[in-house]
Order: sequence, then structure tokens, then C-alpha cells
Amino acid sequence: MTNKITEIETDNNLEQAELLETVSTAGMLLRTAREKKGVSIDAVALQLHLRPSVIEDIENDIFDNIASATYARGYAKNFAKYVEADVNAVQQCLAQQLPDETAAMQSFSRKTTREARDSRLTLVTYLIVAILLALLLLWWVQKDSMLTGVDLSKPTAEEVAAANVAQQTQDLLEPEIDPKLAYREPVASEVISAQSQNDDAVQVSSNVQESNRVIKPATATDTLDSVAVSPAITAAVDTAVTTADVIETDTISLSFSDDCWVNIIDADGKTLVDGVKGSARVVEVTGKAPFKVILGAPQVVTMSFNNENVSLAEFSDRVAKLTLPKA
Repeated sequence: MTNKITEIETDNNLEQAELLETVSTAGMLLRTAREKKGVSIDAVALQLHLRPSVIEDIENDIFDNIASATYARGYAKNFAKYVEADVNAVQQCLAQQLPDETAAMQSFSRKTTREARDSRLTLVTYLIVAILLALLLLWWVQKDSMLTGVDLSKPTAEEVAAANVAQQTQDLLEPEIDPKLAYREPVASEVISAQSQNDDAVQVSSNVQESNRVIKPATATDTLDSVAVSPAITAAVDTAVTTADVIETDTISLSFSDDCWVNIIDADGKTLVDGVKGSARVVEVTGKAPFKVILGAPQVVTMSFNNENVSLAEFSDRVAKLTLPKA
């Protein structure tokens, strides 16, 4: 039994030696082992979770399409184990075919690079927000300190000046009265003079009343004239305003035989209609011309401007964009 095992190992060693003599690359070793085992490239790719093109590149000794020599060695090692090739022989060939990596392996993952970039961007954003919050806090503290130093219970300079001006005005309007001269006994001559003045006042009052009787009819006539004129002026003004409103207002009417998207904007930039209108729908809008009109399906729309039909025949196969009234 032991002799048979020894003979089998000897035969395997001889076969490997013959392969090493005839095959000089790792790709040819792996291809020979795969063909000997009867496994397809797709089966190997499925087993190793690689693309079939990567397996073909390894068998053809093309390692430039693989990101790193370390990855290439790992792929080849797993390939050799799966097809039962000599792993040591494959590694010896790779040692001659692939350069030694002395530099640290870099990350070739796009996801990792993107995450690192996003992390830096997030850090910068947080830093900017922190600076803005610090500035806002500093402004708030300075504002509080400024308000704290002001005594709001005391009047301002403007209030003091206004109070002084008011006091001076009041002093000028109020005459000074001497208490000693506040009351004095009238003498006989002054009494007689006062009586004569009263008689004169009665005479003047009667004259004024007679004058008022003469003047009153003329005043009544003037009042009637002014009252008669006022309604006429008011009616004229109302008519002018109404006429101006009618002139400045234009009307667009649309009827739809099928669904259609509509957008209408007046001269003031106000959107009058915007959206999809269904079939058998009639839309009428008023505004200030000129109007900018966009119709998604003009072939299903019948439109009129100020009760005049607008032809949409030129827009039968495309979106209608027009201005009303047309130039």
C-alpha cells in the first residue's frame, strides 16, 4: 500500500516537472490545469466572484487591467486552488512576472475616495457653521452690553429740547398778571363810559342782523349752485374711470376637445392659467395685454381674443408659443 502511494506521488511530481519544463508562465499553468479539469472560464469566474474577462487576462498573463499586483497574486492563488494546480509553481512564476510592491498599497475604491472627499466637505461645512454661530453670539453679547449702558428711565436730548420749546411757547402765550392789579373799584366816569359802550354795542348788533337778512338769499343761491354742479362732476369722473377700466382689460377664451397643458401670463407678469385642462372645458381669463400663451396640444384648443378667433393651424404638430395680440 505504501509503495503504491509512493508511486502515485512520484508520478505527480514527474507530471509537475514536465509542466514546469514546458510551461513557463502562471497563466499557461492555470489554463492547462483548467482544461485538464474540464472547467470553463465562466465557471471559474462564478466560483471566484470575478468577471470572465479577468480570468481571461490572468490566463493570457495580462495583469495591467488588475488594480494591484497584490490583487493579481490573490486571484491567481485562488484560481490555482480551484483548478487543483500547483500553487507554489504559480507563485514562482508570478514572482518573475510581477514586480515587488515596496510602496504602501493605495486604495483604489471609488467609494472610499468619494467618502473621504465627502467627509472633508462635511468637516468644512461644520467649521463654517461654527464660525457663523460664534459671530452671531459675539454680536448678541455686544448688543446687550450697549443696551445695558443706556439708562432708559432718563429722557433723551431730543426729548429735553422738545420739552424746553413747549415750555417757552406756553410762557409766551400766558400773559403775566399782577395780583395787585387783578381787581380795582370802578369810578363814576368809568360806569358812565361803560353804559354808553353798551348802547353802542346794541346799535351795532341790530345793524349786523339787518345786514344778515340782506345777505342770506345770495348765500342760499350760491349753495344751490354748488350742490347742482357736484353730481355732474361726480358722474363725469365715474364715467372716465369706468371707461379706463374697460380699455385696459382684455379677454382670452379657450375651449378644449381633449386634455391640454396651458400657461398664460399677462403684461404685468401675473400667471393667469397654469396646468392641464380637461376635455369639454371652457376657460375665460381677463387681464392686461399683451399676453404670453403656451399650449401643449394646440390641435385640441379653440381660442379667441376679445371675441375674435385666433388661428392655431401653424402649431398643429408642435407646442404653440404666441403673444396676443399678434404684432
